[in-house]
Amino acid sequence: MTGGFCYNFGNIRGEHSIKRLLAAALLCAGLARAGFCAPEFTLEAGVNLSSAAPGCVLPTPAGYRMYFSTGPHFAVFSATSTDGVVWGVEDGVRLSTPAGGFYSSSITAVGAYAGTAISSGPYRAYYVGLSSTGIYSVLSATSTDGLAWGRDPDFLMQFGGGSRRVLSLAPYFLGSGRAVLYYVRDNGGAPDPASHRVYAATSSDSGNSFSGETEILSSSGVFHVAISSLTDGTLRLFATASLLGDTTAARVLSADSSDGAGLAFGEPELAFSTNPLTNAIEGLAVTRSTDAYSWRLHLGLRLAAPATTYAFSALTLSPEIYSFSPASVYINDPATDFTLGGEVFSSTAPTVTITKGLDTVPVVSVTRVSDMRLTVRANPNGRPLGAYTVTVTNPDNRSASLGGALRLDFRPGLVAMTDNLFRPLKGDTSKISATIFFPGTVTIKIYDLNGGLVRNLYNGPAGTGATVYTWDGRTDSGQVAASGLYLVRIKGPKTDVKEKIVLIK
Repeated sequence: MTGGFCYNFGNIRGEHSIKRLLAAALLCAGLARAGFCAPEFTLEAGVNLSSAAPGCVLPTPAGYRMYFSTGPHFAVFSATSTDGVVWGVEDGVRLSTPAGGFYSSSITAVGAYAGTAISSGPYRAYYVGLSSTGIYSVLSATSTDGLAWGRDPDFLMQFGGGSRRVLSLAPYFLGSGRAVLYYVRDNGGAPDPASHRVYAATSSDSGNSFSGETEILSSSGVFHVAISSLTDGTLRLFATASLLGDTTAARVLSADSSDGAGLAFGEPELAFSTNPLTNAIEGLAVTRSTDAYSWRLHLGLRLAAPATTYAFSALTLSPEIYSFSPASVYINDPATDFTLGGEVFSSTAPTVTITKGLDTVPVVSVTRVSDMRLTVRANPNGRPLGAYTVTVTNPDNRSASLGGALRLDFRPGLVAMTDNLFRPLKGDTSKISATIFFPGTVTIKIYDLNGGLVRNLYNGPAGTGATVYTWDGRTDSGQVAASGLYLVRIKGPKTDVKEKIVLIK
């Protein structure tokens, strides 16, 4: 599902200027960042459409259809593509401004949805019309083929007085008649990007009407919004934003929904960036790539030298790893099934390695559950202790790693007491069985109730497994201890146990 907007354009200029400015965008794209919740996007080479800003992109049986504006934004046009990169403009106008009414001045944004159960056709578009009096109206239209659109007669929402400008919108249908319309508007006053916010209104009648308003992202300086649904059902919101103190969009942020209603999102993180002095972002849409596991951003970049907006695309090239579970196993465990969570896992199962320097945990098999989940069977038995890095590599050799994803440890020791009530003068002994799961030093000391050391029973190395230690009731001086209650403390690798022994003469 995608959403977007349409914005300003000019005339096409020299190809060399486009290449030069595109290079500047490539240098700024995909900046390194920590703790990201989604894959980063890399700008693809070449211009998708000249003099066009993407509003939204919908899947079609043959590929994709993009709705875009060009020149003075009095109309919405369309183009089709089989791969999401090479586009051909379709004849005719999809939506246009009338001589008067809700959007007599211009159409400032458009978003669409395909496949919802609406009575008048499988396609529905939402668009923002600006009237000659400065009123912003959210309007809708329906279509049976995505080409010929019938406008609904009234507005769904309206923002008046020029104090609340609507810049972008993106619809998403949740099913069972529920829909959410995301949009960017300012909060009134003079035009100022610092006042821009992302909001949402909800529908319970398949998008025929919307009500309520919830602020989705508190981030300021937002210009455009798009929405997608991941394989696991998570909604991911994309929004373009300015750099601090700037007035043009230079970054694409993303945030994932934390609820089933699409109204609560986590903190946004950087997904893409460009140089605002040469490549201001003036259009945004997102689609699943034809490979069914990558994602593609469709961007309108306003190149400074030609002063024209061109449609480009950016693709998620490398996988991402977010989780590896269980995160800790024991070195004497047998082959174990691990769940690896992330994104952009290729249709052909990727390869997975688990390494710590030159040490490895052998991977027995990798099963691709989806583009977001792998089942990895690996054998930790007998491998060195420590924290291991998990690396996923797609068949195209692009990879991602998660440091410290798996820790190999050993189990805590076990202590069992036998005959802990005994009579040493009758030849009885008390037996202490200590089992450790990693070789090391073991100490066994016996104390009286006042904390005084009675017997240093053992202090030395011990191998993996169970060892039985025997106390004959004598002290370190060789005398039989007095009748009473004693405490025995057993310490070893991941072992520190206290037990009681009763001695009766």
